Amino acid sequence: MINRLLIVLNLFLITACVSLDNKDFLENNQFKLSLDDKGKVYELLNKKTGNNLLSPNYKVSLFTVQMNDTDYPISSWQQKGDLLKLNFDEADVKVDVKVMSQDTHLSFEIIKVQSPGVVDKIVLGPFKVVPSQKIGQTIGIAYNDTTAVGLMGLNLKSRGGFEVVRRQRFGNTAQKVEGGTSLTGYVRNRSVYRVVDDFIQRMGQAVPVNDGDAKIEGAKFALYCVPTSTLKEVVEEIEIQENLPHIKTNGVWNKVSNYSTSSKFIMSFNVNNIDSCLNIAKEAGITCVYHGGIFTSWGNFNVNKKYFPKGYQSVRECSDKAAKEGISLGAHTLTNFITTNDAFVTPKPNPGLVLAGITKLQKSISAGSNEIVLTDEAVRPAYYEPNLHKVNPRWRKHTAVRIGDEIIEYTSATSNGKLILIGCKRGAFGTTAVEHKEGAQVARLVSHGYKVFFPNINLQDQMAKNLAKFFNEANLKRISFDGCEGGQATGHGSYATDRFYKVFFDHLKDKNIVVNSSDVTHYGWHYLSNESWGEPWESKNFREPHLDHRMRVQQKLKEDLLPRKMGQFMVDKRTTKRDIVWLMGLCAGYDAGVDFYISPNFDKINKESSAILSEIKIWEEARLKGVFTEEQKEILRDPYSVYDLEKDGEGVRLVFIESWKPKAKKTNVNQNNTLSPAILKGTKDAPVSNDYKHVNMLTEPGQPTASIWKYVSNNSNPKLQFVIRLPKASKQAVKGIYLKVATQKVTIPFTLKPGDYIVNDGSKTYIHYSEDHKIKNKVLLNSGRFSVHKGENTIEFDYKGNGRVEGPEMIVNFCTKK
Repeated sequence: MINRLLIVLNLFLITACVSLDNKDFLENNQFKLSLDDKGKVYELLNKKTGNNLLSPNYKVSLFTVQMNDTDYPISSWQQKGDLLKLNFDEADVKVDVKVMSQDTHLSFEIIKVQSPGVVDKIVLGPFKVVPSQKIGQTIGIAYNDTTAVGLMGLNLKSRGGFEVVRRQRFGNTAQKVEGGTSLTGYVRNRSVYRVVDDFIQRMGQAVPVNDGDAKIEGAKFALYCVPTSTLKEVVEEIEIQENLPHIKTNGVWNKVSNYSTSSKFIMSFNVNNIDSCLNIAKEAGITCVYHGGIFTSWGNFNVNKKYFPKGYQSVRECSDKAAKEGISLGAHTLTNFITTNDAFVTPKPNPGLVLAGITKLQKSISAGSNEIVLTDEAVRPAYYEPNLHKVNPRWRKHTAVRIGDEIIEYTSATSNGKLILIGCKRGAFGTTAVEHKEGAQVARLVSHGYKVFFPNINLQDQMAKNLAKFFNEANLKRISFDGCEGGQATGHGSYATDRFYKVFFDHLKDKNIVVNSSDVTHYGWHYLSNESWGEPWESKNFREPHLDHRMRVQQKLKEDLLPRKMGQFMVDKRTTKRDIVWLMGLCAGYDAGVDFYISPNFDKINKESSAILSEIKIWEEARLKGVFTEEQKEILRDPYSVYDLEKDGEGVRLVFIESWKPKAKKTNVNQNNTLSPAILKGTKDAPVSNDYKHVNMLTEPGQPTASIWKYVSNNSNPKLQFVIRLPKASKQAVKGIYLKVATQKVTIPFTLKPGDYIVNDGSKTYIHYSEDHKIKNKVLLNSGRFSVHKGENTIEFDYKGNGRVEGPEMIVNFCTKK
């Protein structure tokens, strides 16, 4: 009886503790997090609005323990001071989490993990929240126009999102899901050896990390809920308060600095041509000259003594000269890729090269043997390349193994009950061919289509330090971490990529440099000034390479609170002034910079060189000064139109030049009219319609003059966008325009002159443009927003006519957006 009373008393105390905790423990002045007695989050209360920001009826264990591929939720919890003491009874695990309430956020730090077995991972969330109009995939934000909810790892080991074995351009801390957005974080135990399959290599080794990041303890996350209007400021406050990387240029945080979007020239500068490079840059108003291939090897990062006779010191002489002209220098690398001519590979391979499919020799081999018999058929996936001879030779990875200090290339792997490597080239990459005894370790060296090898997670640290040493001695101020997906080869996923960034920055004398990357990672977000990818050499056409990608990524960057870049373009003897005007206008539309591959002797190879460099300077200066209006930016975001730029008082005026057609697809520009406005860009699922044409003329008494059109939508309940155009060749003005969609109808109070057009972007706002694309009028019509259903929709269109006299032809195009 006494025991029962004690149990009842304990339950009462726990229940009371939970109630008290929900009141003042898991909250700040912005929001409140509520847990039930099983540790499930059932409420994320916005204290300003009183709304629960979790999806309806959604509950999730605050933390989940993963062991042996099994998830274990919290079974019970207690509060002790500022600690959450979490019990995971099914796994026999206890976890202590320190919770701190800050003005901007709540922080959760894992202080202690007690377990008789190995805990592989602890996951925070996922929190399924309602705001989902916009998401910062990488930094981890879900927001609409009023409210933002975010989750942020507060140190390197504290990862945003969930682990994947494929490449991702952006992270997955925030992911759109049915009914909202999912926000997730995790920490992995990196103290144990693992075998990992990823998109680079099967059965690769993931060696333990050799510092404090190996342990789960110390992982720390922030959860915040703030007004969207303060979002960027709050993220910066958290960054500073939690001692996260906070990179600046001239005292301004790189996430808000215009300089982060400034364009650069990628030129092979050296001690002999640095003056020419700087002169070209100055003529174009460019403030950074960037070497795309300064290293003769990656790993120890040697430079070419032919062009830099005194090594790093010669590069420093170039950067000092550039600094006097107000220009910084930068250099490119492929992050953790190791070239086969580097000292990490030859003549004696470093023990830290990452391996895969580790096995043994079944029988001894001499220094001249060209077949190798392995003991373990189970490791075959690490060695067998079924499409090896079918791919483009440029993308063939090295098929090579390591035995002791010898690297051996092989052509293929066969099996007759045994795994045999045939066609072996002994002593590859400057190593020495020697005899190897039965039972010696054999392992595949992890490679890649760039014909490189990779470091394990600990050798990678040394690579990052080597690169920082070069930057310090050469005094460079920009770098692009291209190939950052190579972090996957270590077996530690995007953690390895972020670790490379961190070690590099930790060893820089001046951390305030401008960094971009081909991909964006969660912790790396704090270092990056922008993302810039789009390679120009895959097409002879200046405007088309990766254009779709360039357009898509601009919105992702904006929602991830990152400054924007348009990627790389090649400026050579074929480039025209009009190409540059098109590109710089597109960049201005997106507040984005661009990176140009350009020759130091460009002025000698292109007859329009002076005009091209002048246009770059005019547009770049105008963009960085912020002279473009939002209406002008919207027009410039049409990728298939070209505009000239003219000064207009304190601002600028756009002058339409042309619309152009990509070779691979049709455009929606009508050759007989003005431009197809940028608002009707369309997507694969919601393309811009063909031209709908209408002429008003009364034929029989009482017969309607309206056109009845059938418009098919592929989406459910999307907003209808449209442009209404009066061709320039028309002989008269038009007024009394009306549009009716099903039962929805609006009469538009504009009179259009020849060449004028009207744009509606799916809202209640109607904008009247002149022939030269200036806004003539703008109105808000309460009944002016249309939606259409999936499938066929009936649309009626007309304008005020002149009886039996034929009116001018009008053209309408439709598109939808969700």
